[in-house]
Amino acid sequence: MRRSLSLWLSILLSFTLIATACGDDGDSSPPDDGSGETDSEGGQTPDAPDTDLETEEGVLDGEQITSAGEGTDDTDLDPVYGGDMKWGLNRDGTGFDLTGAVAPGSLRLLTTMADGLTRVTADGGWGPFLAESLVPNDDFTVWTVTLREGVLFHNGTELDANAVVANLQAFKDSALTGAVVAQVEEYVVTGDLTFEARMTAPWAAWPFVLTGQGGWIAEPSTIGNNDSFISTGPFMLENWSLGEGATVVRNDNYWQEGLPYLDSIEFTFVPEQTPRRLAFENGEFDGYNSPGDDDIIDFLEDDSIDVWIGNASANEMGYLLNVTAPPLDDVRVRRALAFATDRQAVISLFRSDLTVPANSPIHPGSQWYAETDYPDYDLDEARRLIDEYEAEVGPVEFKMSSESGASFREVTDLVLDDWRSVGVDVEYEDIALGQSAITAIFDDFEAFAWIQFSDTDPDGFYIWFHSNSTTTNWTNHSFPEINDALTRGRETDDPDERYEAYADFQQALADLVPVVWLDHFNGTESEVAWPYVHGVMDSFMPDGTDAIPMTGGSFHRWEQIWMEPQG
Repeated sequence: MRRSLSLWLSILLSFTLIATACGDDGDSSPPDDGSGETDSEGGQTPDAPDTDLETEEGVLDGEQITSAGEGTDDTDLDPVYGGDMKWGLNRDGTGFDLTGAVAPGSLRLLTTMADGLTRVTADGGWGPFLAESLVPNDDFTVWTVTLREGVLFHNGTELDANAVVANLQAFKDSALTGAVVAQVEEYVVTGDLTFEARMTAPWAAWPFVLTGQGGWIAEPSTIGNNDSFISTGPFMLENWSLGEGATVVRNDNYWQEGLPYLDSIEFTFVPEQTPRRLAFENGEFDGYNSPGDDDIIDFLEDDSIDVWIGNASANEMGYLLNVTAPPLDDVRVRRALAFATDRQAVISLFRSDLTVPANSPIHPGSQWYAETDYPDYDLDEARRLIDEYEAEVGPVEFKMSSESGASFREVTDLVLDDWRSVGVDVEYEDIALGQSAITAIFDDFEAFAWIQFSDTDPDGFYIWFHSNSTTTNWTNHSFPEINDALTRGRETDDPDERYEAYADFQQALADLVPVVWLDHFNGTESEVAWPYVHGVMDSFMPDGTDAIPMTGGSFHRWEQIWMEPQG
């Protein structure tokens, strides 16, 4: 895509990996009564969102997409065992320490080798995975977790409660990841396969933390090891070479009988878009992730190539505003910047009309989305607010920071032109690739180009937007309206109460504008493959029900993927 992403810490702490590309025309009304109830195994099951996205190419409905809007029908096909898949990656792995800053490339490798204690279900709820059950007490301050029997690590040792708690405690104790689970007071082992998570305050959505990095379990002797990885997943690490790629091989002792199908997956790191596409078209790859906008449009018109797009959520781009730094501490200035931002122009000029405008981190296809009065493009209103501020206080002057690279710079230049046209004196400052997280953590910015927020459940936004999260409250706000809404949403599993809380959260963001939003990356976060590749969107829970197929900007599982023999 025409952009540069190096927000490794953002993706690390959005570790649940539960955001996917593509979804619109969703129902913005609250979930029906009765949805979101806790099932017998503790899984939350809210109503499924309506997430089809109308584009000029057709309807992207979360299934396999081709130019005709129809993918290969796997329903009547019997999976084939065997095969060595070759896959192109746009980002390199940098190691496997789950208590550290795990880069996006590493996360893609880890999805082949690790299982979460829970998994996001197809309807946007959660269900037990490595855990057999997760049961809360009445006020969600204690969760009792029972693990599945007979699960083995790749080295043959058994998964038990001590191993799991060792991982969860290491994640909690880490300076980098501990903030995510700050509300966990302690973990207590109560049996060979049971433990309790005890909270300092009610946390009804805690199991969502366990769907990704926060719930992946490394063999205890390897916790903190960055150079290798031993876990419980369908594939095992055979080799990894920094800057080149990795190979994973089938785990014959995988606890889900009959899986995986493939013998191996060879991942090759090709950072540039054009060479990655050429390698695919030349037959060097069976598929690759993160095609560019032009690639997607071309492949949607090519019946011989499949485009895969998820259907739950997406990353968003916007501009973080440090609300403690004048003049951005004044809501009039922040609202003026939002009024002066032409989101649709960005989408048309830089996203090939494949994305949708954002007015919060919650996508319109989500069951949690609520309509707000977020400022629409209106230069006259923006100019009025700036004039009012300047008459009372003085000039509106600040600096916009952004990672270097043409993609970020081109988009931001367009936005800044409009801001300047209404009287804002804004200076552009390049920062080095990969420095976004450091800049944000140390508050070394006034306004900042940013990409993040890919959670399917809105509780994931607590760490980014609640002022208690001092390190990761990027905008440094202390707005009670935002804090109260996020706290209320965390304290209950009642779907109507949660919807009301997160509707208030979205309205508070619209009123107070700590972030000037651009777009949800729907239709651009995707993968492509040859038609002989099957199962990309066939993700399942242990009981055979559907799991969410693709998460976090085209992250997906691999145990269910298979290939028709070629030649």
